Amino acid sequence: MTDSNLRPVSLKRRVADQLARLLERERIGAVFGIPGGTISPLNDALLDVPSIKTIVTRHESEAVFAAAGYAMTAGTVGVVFVTSGPGLTNALTGLAAVKCDRIPVVILAGEVPRPLQGKGALQDGSAHHLNMQNVTRSLAKAVFEVAEGKTAALRVEAALRLAKDGIPGPVVVTLPLDVLTSVVPMSASAVARAVPSFSFDEHILAGIHGRLIDEPRPLLFAGSGTRGGDAPKLLLQLAEKYRLPVVTTPKSKGVFPEDHPLSLGVFGIGGHPSALRYVSEGIGTLLAVGTGLGDLATEGFRDELRPARALIHVDMDPTVIGRHYPADIGLVAPADAFFAAMLERELTEPLVRPNRSFGVATHADPEVERTGSEGRIAPSRAMLELQRALPKNTRFIVDSGEHFLFAVQYLTLAEPDQFIALTGLGAMGSSIGLALGAKLADPERPVCVIIGDGGMTMTGLELLDAVAHKVPLVVAVINDERLGMCELGHGAVYGRVPDFTVPKLDIPTFAASIGARGYVAVRAGDIDALAPVIERAAGPLILDVRVDRSVKLPKRDRIGAMGSKSKSVA
Repeated sequence: MTDSNLRPVSLKRRVADQLARLLERERIGAVFGIPGGTISPLNDALLDVPSIKTIVTRHESEAVFAAAGYAMTAGTVGVVFVTSGPGLTNALTGLAAVKCDRIPVVILAGEVPRPLQGKGALQDGSAHHLNMQNVTRSLAKAVFEVAEGKTAALRVEAALRLAKDGIPGPVVVTLPLDVLTSVVPMSASAVARAVPSFSFDEHILAGIHGRLIDEPRPLLFAGSGTRGGDAPKLLLQLAEKYRLPVVTTPKSKGVFPEDHPLSLGVFGIGGHPSALRYVSEGIGTLLAVGTGLGDLATEGFRDELRPARALIHVDMDPTVIGRHYPADIGLVAPADAFFAAMLERELTEPLVRPNRSFGVATHADPEVERTGSEGRIAPSRAMLELQRALPKNTRFIVDSGEHFLFAVQYLTLAEPDQFIALTGLGAMGSSIGLALGAKLADPERPVCVIIGDGGMTMTGLELLDAVAHKVPLVVAVINDERLGMCELGHGAVYGRVPDFTVPKLDIPTFAASIGARGYVAVRAGDIDALAPVIERAAGPLILDVRVDRSVKLPKRDRIGAMGSKSKSVA
């Protein structure tokens, strides 16, 4: 084979180059990680693919979080590169988080050359030493090593498919250095993606239809599985068709517009009084879609969620149906397919319920609850001012901690992709990486991180990457000078508290040291006054929001309940 100048065109190429071109064909716009010797051929190959940005993070787990943010925003697979040994062990928390939250991420991990495995080579993670395949197996959807250069491209392509298809999740692929550097014939193979189709038993759909018509006290419980594709639009149509009041899980906040008259807001941890009030008054039929009805979504598995007549549970994962709440009807299907099938059914008889409005009620009015006894800004007021200072379409990416409850309670969101949080594992420090990935996937959309001072001191240096790549982020550090959720929970259980204070960080000085800008907000109105500065932010802007610790969100004491149970068992 020759080109127009009659020069031979090589039909062979280094495996690393083939993988870089594969990622380009899969329209992966960015990869995240930390380099090292065993993965270096891939980093070298990516230099020849300018359409893919290589983002070097400060820590491997943050690379996984960034890839997750990219995947959730772009609707594709997030890709991570790490070296062998500590590269992969450092990624374990991120890997566990995306497994728990069902996010498609592929980790390409270098490995020492096959001839050196088991011989004392530095950072040997092979089956002959650390056996990282076994270490990661329970944290991933699949784990495999590419042991042959000729099949490398096909195996990585299969990993990309596997991560996204069915129940999404992470896949780990280990790549020995000698495989990456081997020169092999160009692969002409391709992994065909099967497009699943879903059919439903008409008798089951008719039964659900009849229950929704005849039920005086229905509730539609929408989880994060209702977020992708056309599902949010179909969810809205189904709720309006059957006049169903809707609650969402904390993670799926905004998937149903919170300004809609059928919305009751969020149920679960940090949830709205309107949602809890309706549930406490009794549910006849509960239609739960796209949720596993787990701990945070049900606020510690509340018994009030058990319906009097029927639980209809729809989810892609068969293992969550009936896991805690017995289901009368269980359907294994994606939310959009189920909604579409139900919308095809005609309403030939009137609903037994009158057409009524519901609405979201919060614990307090942040316009009134401006400060607490310490004289600082109330966290509720901070959320109000923060949202007021940002464009209406801002994505809020929220870290784990006490501030998460205030964000769930006091942000009012109407778009299905406005709220991003990883709640399955609850790892602190995920939000900055998530935000970096989300902003790179959708540069035009404003992004705001809401993080505690504990999470900020844990992962704040990740903002160096936002500065280096000129990624404009607004980072609101909700600073109560302690590990608030831990302190409050510990005090509730044991009646005393260890020293859970967070060492003070001078955020404006820190921001300046990394090339960002930092401001302090202490009292009500301070964030409002910074609105023009926030609007003009061209790079990372960090707000030190020093909130009043006397203002607490009324909530169920889950930790105390668990402590009581553990004591009774003992």
